[in-house]
Amino acid sequence: MDPNAEDRPPTIEVVEIDVEAKPQPVSGTAVIDGQNVPLPIREEETAGGSHNVSTENQSIPPPVFQPPMASSIFRTALGQDPITPPPSTGKPFLPNEHNDSNDDPEKIRQLHEEEFQRRLRGEYEQAQRRVGEVVSSSFPASMLACVSENMNRPLRLTSIRLSPVPKTTRPGFLNSLLSPFISPPSPSRPSFLNPAPPTPTNLHEILLSTKSLVAYLNEFGIYDMDRVGIRFEPKRGGDPDEIEMVLALREKGRLFLKAGTEVGGGEGGGNVTARIRNLLGGAETLEGNASIGTKTKSAYQVSLTTPLSASPLLSFALSGFSLDRDNSAFASHRERTQGARAKLSAILPWGTHDLQYELVNRAIDHLTPDASVSIRELAIPSTKSSISHTWTSDTRDDLWTGTKGRLLKFTHEYAGLPGSSEKAKFFKSTTMSQLSRALYSGSQIHYSISSLTTMLFPLFPSHLGSTYLPDRTYLGGPNSVRGWAVGGLGRRDGPDSLGGDLSWALGLSVFAPIPKKEHWPLKLHGFINGGKVVAYDRARSFADNVTKLYRSPNLSVGVGLMYRLEPIRIELNFSMPLIGRKGERTSRGLGVGVGIEFL
Repeated sequence: MDPNAEDRPPTIEVVEIDVEAKPQPVSGTAVIDGQNVPLPIREEETAGGSHNVSTENQSIPPPVFQPPMASSIFRTALGQDPITPPPSTGKPFLPNEHNDSNDDPEKIRQLHEEEFQRRLRGEYEQAQRRVGEVVSSSFPASMLACVSENMNRPLRLTSIRLSPVPKTTRPGFLNSLLSPFISPPSPSRPSFLNPAPPTPTNLHEILLSTKSLVAYLNEFGIYDMDRVGIRFEPKRGGDPDEIEMVLALREKGRLFLKAGTEVGGGEGGGNVTARIRNLLGGAETLEGNASIGTKTKSAYQVSLTTPLSASPLLSFALSGFSLDRDNSAFASHRERTQGARAKLSAILPWGTHDLQYELVNRAIDHLTPDASVSIRELAIPSTKSSISHTWTSDTRDDLWTGTKGRLLKFTHEYAGLPGSSEKAKFFKSTTMSQLSRALYSGSQIHYSISSLTTMLFPLFPSHLGSTYLPDRTYLGGPNSVRGWAVGGLGRRDGPDSLGGDLSWALGLSVFAPIPKKEHWPLKLHGFINGGKVVAYDRARSFADNVTKLYRSPNLSVGVGLMYRLEPIRIELNFSMPLIGRKGERTSRGLGVGVGIEFL
């Protein structure tokens, strides 16, 4: 059978060698020392009916077979060491006739043995070449042809059967999950919510569609994807080209409890998280979180999140929260916040959109004995009712030492909806960006450029005074504009920072490996930071306020070390403020920063 034939299934041919030494009883002569010596040979029949061949004076012992090494087999199979077998007559070896009556049985035995080994090696080497042909020629060609033919075979995936059926997931929700993969998309459904590729028409496309299905189910976080089982069967009662997918889904445990520590934003703390998955059978998640820390004295939150349209790309969340934060390090007070949020999130190809409504009550209390007059005047409760939209696009391949991608984040908030206090009425815009690249192609030195801009425009009458303290922006600290204390930029009243309505910050950082320790997560770090915080002057125009914001910025430089402890980053820097203002709180010298977001 031709191993390259395309009308046969792919096979691996195993070549076996079975060589039997069985000389026949014939007479002949051999040339020994230039004379013809007759070789009398007689045939003896054994009891079993077989024949033994022996010489008249001495029997010939069986030859010792020495098989070739494995390396020679593969060299031959790969065509690196071709072996040409010796010519063969197809008949057993028989010594030539010799007329000399003087015979040497030892030489005759040696001749028999040498010829036997030569013939045996020839047959074995022929078998080696056969194995080489099977491995190097027949197998790839036939297999690739067969696989290609099967992959392009017309097939239709017409149904998906669950075996076993998940216990807690609603049948209607499961039907919404799986139907896009076996039926055309609904015209009323937005295209970005359709997870399935075009309707498959052959085996190759069905396998790609199955891969998309598994990835789609994994996004919900309620199934154990390591235990998913998939097989295909002919459609019962269907056409020959119809197949059915049998899907075995194993649900994760519904209850989840975790306790841990958290470090970031210049503080540390502990937290406990409890979660119930698939609460109502439609991938809903009920989660509760409680934490305490060095600055956030206590924080509690309960949230319920559910996917919309049976898609992980569209979700709705309701949450209630309570927060007690200690701001005495820079503003001599503690801020207590209680409220609720409703958020609609959509993950689109061009970024993530979050539309949020928030109703929150703020209280300023626990003033320190040395609190300034300004802080005491601003220590009044307030309520904010607002709606905001956030667009985030993050395409970075690395948070800090990336070679491609960028981060863009825009938040716009309108406060002043029914329920807001008289001065909790404003429009606020926040822009954040970050870009990192290698210094040149293949370089291990990276630079990062980050920016943050906040603008708050008061919408309440000017005679009411300034904005509430919780609505203002603060800059400065090891995670912000380095070289200043936390909240150290901008207006101050004694020991307290008063923050501002308009602010910007810009940072350039350079990271380089330690010489001869390029693989270490510890990197050398150098930076230049700049920024400014000002209040919005209602007596001036918008253009004058922007000019004031960007004129004469604060500036600092420094060097240090950066350690990557995924997912956080730790910095130890020596900072030097270069340009500042009288009264601002600088922080010259060594400083430690811990967190995820840095300028």
